[in-house]
Amino acid sequence: MSIDVLTIYLLNFVIAFAMAGLCFFSWLHSRDILGLRGWATSLLLGAMGSLELSLRTNSSPLYMVIMANSLIVAGYATVWMSVRRFNSGERGIKFAVIPTTLFVAVFSGALLAGIDVNKRVALCSLVIAILSTLAAWEVLRARITEPLSSRLPTALALLLMALSMIVRVVFSLLSDAPEGETTPFYDPTQGITLFINTICVVAMTLGFLLMANERLRHHYEKLASTDQLTHLPNRRFFLEEAERLAGRGALGMARACVLMIDLDHFTNVNRSFGHAGGDQALVAFADLARRQLRPDDLIARYGGEEFCALLRDVDELEALQVAERLRAAIAGLSIDVDGRALRITTSIGVATLRKTCRTRCVGPTPRSIGPRNGAATGSRARKSRRPPPLSARSGAAAF
Repeated sequence: MSIDVLTIYLLNFVIAFAMAGLCFFSWLHSRDILGLRGWATSLLLGAMGSLELSLRTNSSPLYMVIMANSLIVAGYATVWMSVRRFNSGERGIKFAVIPTTLFVAVFSGALLAGIDVNKRVALCSLVIAILSTLAAWEVLRARITEPLSSRLPTALALLLMALSMIVRVVFSLLSDAPEGETTPFYDPTQGITLFINTICVVAMTLGFLLMANERLRHHYEKLASTDQLTHLPNRRFFLEEAERLAGRGALGMARACVLMIDLDHFTNVNRSFGHAGGDQALVAFADLARRQLRPDDLIARYGGEEFCALLRDVDELEALQVAERLRAAIAGLSIDVDGRALRITTSIGVATLRKTCRTRCVGPTPRSIGPRNGAATGSRARKSRRPPPLSARSGAAAF
């Protein structure tokens, strides 16, 4: 089985050029996605290299052969650079320039020294295999910090390309060098590995676009569920999480308590320190609350100066202790606002998620938890509904 190499070069040119246009179009609509423009550039470099290879003849000057192969190697080096840019944000142009420069020097020396065509093919294929493997490693390396599901197929496409190039290296070194003048489209594997390479270019580009789209989707999902000022989850996310946990609690699978936290007299804070000072107080409270609560607890901005905390696997007594600890920490917090000390206090109410409920829910999230799954046990706003001893038993009011 053999495939016409000239046809493969022309096919590579058309496909790489089309995929480069797709990547550039995606970048124009999502310029925040790092590495996407670099990936498009790498495809353009590969397209120009393939076109130049398809145009060469036996009488083509040496610089044309060097330039064509160098453009293709530069394309793969830019792929490696683009993945690094996508993962870390660094503008590491050296990761494209250094490998390309080294290849130009070595390949030019081999060509001028009269090295046979098989060894030149092996050299080009080996460099492409190394760069593809490095790019695949970069794709997989960031799975822990950013577990995108499309990383694995993208890395597999790059590794398959590297494997096909290793096979081409082996065939090149084991085959006898052709005698006499050879066609400019000579390939030891009769075009098969080049065809696999073409398929991998399409697969890895689609995989990278899926990675970019997945990152963008996660970004918008985070924006929709995060408060812009404090960077805490917002009310929507909190209610959805409370519903989910309440459903588990209704089956006896989990227990949890909710803290409803209100910063006292916040209108006076805005009046005395301005809205910028009020924002600074909200951010300071959010940072302190994150440190006071456990990593598995959920603290969210419920609205204005109101916050909610969802404490997993705690009973009422433990929740009261957490509330008191948080109240004391806030009371001891001093916020510097333009050289002036700002101190705030909080009122905290406690509600419990229970398997059953005998009374109407009056807690901070009556609609999300509902009378089926939750029972409120005190808050400053509801203080008059229960006798004073209740706060000592099951609620925390006006901390």
